[in-house]
Amino acid sequence: MRAAVLASLALGGTLIFGRNLDAPADTGFEAIDTGGLTEYRSRNHVLRATLTAEPQSVTVGAVQFAGAAYNGRYGGPVLRVHAGDRVQLHLINQMADAINLHFHGLRISPNGHADNMHILVRPGDSFDYDFTIPPNHPPGLFWYHDHAFGAADAHVTAGLSGALLIDGFAAQFVGLGGVTQKLLVLKDWQQEGCDDATLKTQWHCRIVSINGDAAWADTMAPNGQQIWRISNQGANLTLHLAAPGLVFRIIGRDGLPSREALHINTLGVNTLDIVPAARLDVLVRANNAGIFTLSAIGVPTGHGTNFSISRTLGSIAVRGPATPVPPPVNLLQAEADLRGGPIGAHRLVVFGQNDAASIYTINGRVFDPARIDWRIPLGTVEEWGIRNDTADFHAFHIHQLSFQVTAINGVAQNFAGDVDTVPVPAHSSVTLLVPFTDPVITGHIMFHCHVLKHEDRGMMASIDVYAQGARRICHSPALAAHP
Repeated sequence: MRAAVLASLALGGTLIFGRNLDAPADTGFEAIDTGGLTEYRSRNHVLRATLTAEPQSVTVGAVQFAGAAYNGRYGGPVLRVHAGDRVQLHLINQMADAINLHFHGLRISPNGHADNMHILVRPGDSFDYDFTIPPNHPPGLFWYHDHAFGAADAHVTAGLSGALLIDGFAAQFVGLGGVTQKLLVLKDWQQEGCDDATLKTQWHCRIVSINGDAAWADTMAPNGQQIWRISNQGANLTLHLAAPGLVFRIIGRDGLPSREALHINTLGVNTLDIVPAARLDVLVRANNAGIFTLSAIGVPTGHGTNFSISRTLGSIAVRGPATPVPPPVNLLQAEADLRGGPIGAHRLVVFGQNDAASIYTINGRVFDPARIDWRIPLGTVEEWGIRNDTADFHAFHIHQLSFQVTAINGVAQNFAGDVDTVPVPAHSSVTLLVPFTDPVITGHIMFHCHVLKHEDRGMMASIDVYAQGARRICHSPALAAHP
């Protein structure tokens, strides 16, 4: 067995082959209902698991399609760890193309056997990922997925993704102790120009699921509340979720507490917008008894007189004796506001594309794995402007860190906390403060549009974060080619 890696990989550790890394679940985790998905939990501060990526015939509701999965579960195995735990994942590739793993949102090294985007595991080969979650890493909801350039869209659409939970998110709030938590992994599969009559007319060639199920179900009590941990693991689709009769209050974004939670007792919202790759932690309140429908607005279903652009994803039955009105919720801590501090540099990222939508660019250039676009010294905070010069929707994401949104279309924004993915609609702009301050992130870091069909067609770039005073990497080793 072998894996295609950079010559510099030796800096990161030693390959370990021929080991069964599956481990039994451990106790000591907060109670989270993961909706029947397979869980791998750390034991004695080490998570060991094997992930086998392979094509699979997937059935969601009444629809069967050619997808892919890790360990035979389309919804994806859930990885559960604590801050400070070591993660050892044995990735086996049974796909027809090269693959790798990206640990979206984790503040871990981009080098060696960690979140290294220069790793490619060829068909029939395997690779051992081995890294430690920093002891001071924020708890929250993250995820992992294939990130092989040119194939990420197809692989993630097929199903190669899963949730990763770092324990302790609810403990950052006063008033959420004992509140039921539920994980909702959202995936959508789409076949362009599908010719199956039922799939085409009833579902418009797109299947949306929660935890691999087309008819998710939940129960609550009147006055009851839950925390929904929502991860949009679709490759390209922004989801607009609605459940009339329930009240949503966002308490976290992209794995981190949101300062929106400071106003948790004001009027909540009735819809949730979640772009590809984003995560939301939502306090859900049911004031009255009844059966309430969870829908994806803007996703067509049915045909003829049954046509609708509100796709039903599940239902929530609110019944039984009313519970006492829950106490106020307060946020204990959040990320620091970076405004007012020194700015190391100002940079502009321009999203562009050709008229045929076949080439997507950043600052006029398509991604080249052998090129470093910018070199950034560790210890600085930079201001980045992200400008979308196209008529298409894009979503900006950077690996290894989170950032602060300070303006949208030039309008200053109140500080709500940090995120790692932000929408950039057609002909719009966002302004960010990006902290390159954590020593663990030194190395080659990617940033890109997280609409994966855009990334795969060139809308990605690379930076080198280097420790000032240390010997700098002056070139980018070549990425191994797909077979």
